[in-house]
Amino acid sequence: MRGLTLDGVGVITYRTDLPEPVVERSTDAVVAVRRAGLCGSDLHPYEGRERVRFGVIPGHEVVGEVVAVGHDVGDFMPGDRVLVPFTSSCGMCRPCRAGLSARCESGELFGFGDPDLLSAPVLPGGQADLVRVPLAGSTLVRLSDEISDEQAVLLADNFPTGWYAAERAGIVAGEPAAVIGLGSVGLCAVAAAMSMGATPVMAVDPLEDRRDRAERLGAQAMPPGDEETILPVGAVIEAAGTPAAQRLAVRLLRPGGTFSIISVPTADRLQITAVEAYDRNLTIRTGRAPVRSILDHLVGRVVAGEVAVPVEVVLTHPTVPLVHGAEMYRRCAAREPGVLKIAFVP
Repeated sequence: MRGLTLDGVGVITYRTDLPEPVVERSTDAVVAVRRAGLCGSDLHPYEGRERVRFGVIPGHEVVGEVVAVGHDVGDFMPGDRVLVPFTSSCGMCRPCRAGLSARCESGELFGFGDPDLLSAPVLPGGQADLVRVPLAGSTLVRLSDEISDEQAVLLADNFPTGWYAAERAGIVAGEPAAVIGLGSVGLCAVAAAMSMGATPVMAVDPLEDRRDRAERLGAQAMPPGDEETILPVGAVIEAAGTPAAQRLAVRLLRPGGTFSIISVPTADRLQITAVEAYDRNLTIRTGRAPVRSILDHLVGRVVAGEVAVPVEVVLTHPTVPLVHGAEMYRRCAAREPGVLKIAFVP
């Protein structure tokens, strides 16, 4: 099988000798990959900002076609076109029933292995020809013809993650909001905030190309340092994952505001003190987006035309052959202008 492996910091290898996944449990499915996204969180271990087990196929954003199912996967069959969210989930445990599918008691995260528990099994990711999906009946999302592969790539993680960040920020129609960090999740958060009626939406990023993309979505974009022109706002989404972005978010919040942190943390502490939060009555909300739970209502709204997935703005490279994987990881990590969101094709 063809696929990519992360073999060290800054080392992505294209291989043609990977073992093909098979149905291991009665609740498994195997999916032939049509698109596999390169997420900003894939860059964390690539850049050495997060420890993972090396030698693993990365990637947790998959669109594909079911090719095999276990005998307890009753809702799907070979030939079904599906979206694979970034974690598996059972749909029945307490977190799942509470809408926190990303914290499923039986769930697994695609493409990441614990570097300190080498004996523990790891679930290979989707940047390959095939991917095994545990708990397939409750994890997979069947796709209608109205959803394109390009839309589905963003729906597998980045768009529902940005949507979740905007929901948690307490966006109020007609009120201003701010988004700090304009990678693919940040831009999706801008689109979500606009869809929820925030006005204006201020968008902050040091890269001109990303600010231009936010303006295409209708935001007022500016580089760090110009944000003093922003009046204090009640909702700030932090999607950059840096201490500087968190400090800026705190400065922009008015008393009683909500600080929605959607970036994956790579530092031990938040850049806000207990005194600041108390003295300004701030609400802090953070945590992994429960993408599978959100898709239950978001996909229908996309199909109905009520919500637009910002494919044209965010997905800059929709069909990159896997053989170019190392190059695209390098270019994404370098934050090259015009290189934002990648979708690999086998």
